[in-house]
Amino acid sequence: MTTSYYHYTPFDFFLYLGMAFNGRFLMNMAFLASRNGANINDLVAITGKSFDELSEETCVVDNLTYNAVIELAVQETKDEFFGLHAGENLNLAAAGLIVQLAQTSETIKQAIELCCEFANLGCSALPMKLSKKEHYEIILTPDELWKNQSQIAFQHTAEGVIAFTIKEFHSLTRMKHYPIAVHLPWSRPSNIMEYERVFGCKVHFNKDEIAILLDKKFVDQPVVTSNYNLLNILVSHAQEKSAAINNSLGFSSIVKHSLINLIKPEFPSIDQVAGHLNISTRTLQRKLKEEGTTFKQIINDLRLDFAKSYLKQQELQISEIAYLLSYSDASAFNRSFKSWTGKTPNEYRMAINS
Repeated sequence: MTTSYYHYTPFDFFLYLGMAFNGRFLMNMAFLASRNGANINDLVAITGKSFDELSEETCVVDNLTYNAVIELAVQETKDEFFGLHAGENLNLAAAGLIVQLAQTSETIKQAIELCCEFANLGCSALPMKLSKKEHYEIILTPDELWKNQSQIAFQHTAEGVIAFTIKEFHSLTRMKHYPIAVHLPWSRPSNIMEYERVFGCKVHFNKDEIAILLDKKFVDQPVVTSNYNLLNILVSHAQEKSAAINNSLGFSSIVKHSLINLIKPEFPSIDQVAGHLNISTRTLQRKLKEEGTTFKQIINDLRLDFAKSYLKQQELQISEIAYLLSYSDASAFNRSFKSWTGKTPNEYRMAINS
């Protein structure tokens, strides 16, 4: 039996809270898909929300809902470069507060840093940071659970965010300054011309990171539209909105991501998770009860999420998946999975691949 498994590296507290997508961001992606053959009503219906609800500044949708919308958008548009084209054509105003922060910053560097800090206002499963090496690098670090749930949504979203970031970079510099290069972790496709057209630079595949490399002389430039007083107001507003998003996800979300961090590959005990969060086991149980859930329920929810991801990988046998999910044997996993979905793991695998 193979012992290979996904290893989830530690996230800081901010990233624990990152599994949500802004409704307005998703709606704009849906509108862009509708211009190329997708049915906007079908895409919005997946969210279970109205157009007005998605337009609200505080609206968020969970990662599974977001994934389903993006997957359908790619399917209906038949556009293998949907993410690239979405990011390229997304109106800057659609990013709302994030773009306002950038436009009022003192320098390009400060603008990028603020966009990274408040990335969760738009797409918080793909946080960004600015790193200074030989060049400035904007590093995109996806939430591992989200990434493994849908490679399609992950790749198209990452490519869209890069395209949109380059578009905003053009706006800030008032000139079409392109990156030095873009790094992507997936395999090099047969046709890279569209990547190079949209990104305006060389694109290197099979890298260990998702990154945009920028020339220092452009990043250190001032922003023409800077406004110190307005920037302070906008930063304060962004902090409030970011906190509201984090708080809306609740304590159970923190516990879930702590569990992910502690998987080695067996699931940790409740005592281990409580210790990781520096609280007592009784306090953890009480806080979860206040949110209407239990530690066992969160474990089962995670097992189901992981199981669905693993079942997409044809090379993994059912017995191996059972091992990865800390089951004593395949039959125990089969019973649990059927109780959750009404299908055995093999039936589910056949259904998703039919």
